[in-house]
Amino acid sequence: MEKVKNEKGYALVIVLLIIVLFMGLAATFMAGSLNHAKQEKVVDTGNQAVAAAEMGTIYYSSDFERELKLLKEEMQQETQLRLNVLISCVEEPLGALCDTEMERTAWEEEIDREMKELYVEKILEKSTELDDLKLAGEETPFAGEQLQYHVQSATAVKLNMAQNNVDDLHIIDKDVKWVKIELNVEGRAIDNQKELTAIFQVEIPDSFLNSTETRKINTIVITEDEDLTYDKVFSSTPPAISCADLLTAVRENKANAPYECKASGTETLEGFLASLDEDMDPKDFRVYTDNYLGFVCSTNCNNTDFQGINIVVNETDVGATNNMNNLVNANLFINGKLSVGNNIINLGKNGEKQTIVVKELDVDVNLKNMYNTNFLVLGYKNAEPLGRLEWKNHIEISNHSNFCLDIDRINEDDLKRLGQEVTFSDSGHLIYYTASSTKKFELLDTQNQPRMVTVNGDEQTMTSIYVTGVNDYSTFLENCGISMKESKIVPIDVSVPEPIGSGFGLEVEY
Repeated sequence: MEKVKNEKGYALVIVLLIIVLFMGLAATFMAGSLNHAKQEKVVDTGNQAVAAAEMGTIYYSSDFERELKLLKEEMQQETQLRLNVLISCVEEPLGALCDTEMERTAWEEEIDREMKELYVEKILEKSTELDDLKLAGEETPFAGEQLQYHVQSATAVKLNMAQNNVDDLHIIDKDVKWVKIELNVEGRAIDNQKELTAIFQVEIPDSFLNSTETRKINTIVITEDEDLTYDKVFSSTPPAISCADLLTAVRENKANAPYECKASGTETLEGFLASLDEDMDPKDFRVYTDNYLGFVCSTNCNNTDFQGINIVVNETDVGATNNMNNLVNANLFINGKLSVGNNIINLGKNGEKQTIVVKELDVDVNLKNMYNTNFLVLGYKNAEPLGRLEWKNHIEISNHSNFCLDIDRINEDDLKRLGQEVTFSDSGHLIYYTASSTKKFELLDTQNQPRMVTVNGDEQTMTSIYVTGVNDYSTFLENCGISMKESKIVPIDVSVPEPIGSGFGLEVEY
């Protein structure tokens, strides 16, 4: 029997089935590829968000470290300023608050404690400033890209050596060794967000002072308790030896300090100072002269540097026909009236303490802008006659200066005018002596009422702030810089600021 062979329709069906199969496989692969691309995009934006958070962490941590470096410099400056107060107490003459090693050690310990507390306080302020940035807008590091970072929060805790929070009531050790700051930064890339935590640890130094590397401050230690009197201040009997002969004796070790001599008519202060050897201290010399203008002044009486030498002027009127300004390093004793034809201004501006003592004073215009000067007007012996205190326009006591008066020996009308017109600034002070238990000097206005000043919102009498009365003559003179007690210069050690190390750690938690 013959078979019929006709397969033309089957071929078409097979081809169509193959095409459908390949299209299905292609669609599956395309769907997988699209889904994979979407996942890749999500991963990429996630990585970008992490990168943005990292950039924010680096930016804020670097800025915080920069601020910390500036703070360390500020703390060292503040430490030195507080040490300067101690140094000013130690410097000549040695103050009552620092005249023992125990007191100085306690003072330094107090400075150290205060500086630690201030450093911790300043670091906490920096943490608060970081936390306040959460209220600011997002930072965009690169223009045109959808990357931002932003502070979420910043919190600080104080830790002791054992890393325990010192604010915990159960912790006994309250000494702060570290300040830990947790900074949360959010990074954003399109709609994807990631958050990182940066942990700063700032170390608090064990000490802000270096007690091993000290600075030596010269001070005067009094070795003899001798009462001072008016006659001792104004001892007007000059020695017989000339200044030239005295220098020869000093060089041959035939004289002991303090050295006294009588200046000849041809000698000058400038020439005498120039003749001293390098190892000779002008402060050890006391030179008597009958001619202030000829001995001290050159073309005029301004801008004279006494270099600490003691000048004693004979009991005659002395002064300058015009001005006597800018005197420095002076220890000047005038056994009579100081008369100045114009101004006495800007005394002692080089920072060295100086003393000027007169029996009476006549300034034609102004006495003002005193710096580091003790200016004493002591009147005449037995108050006969009463010394005059005269000026024309202004009299001002300022800049760590004392104006000292023996009011028992000074004209009462002049004292009354002084009480009405004198002004004070920058630690200026008036110190007076009287032997009377009922007599006193007060700052009163023209209506005989106390002059007032406002302090912290409260009115106080100017007398209570700027005037001190003393009934003991020796104490009065010592308060005004006069001391004839035997003394010696002794160096005293004062610590210096300790450089603050890095003490900064950074850790990032992903």
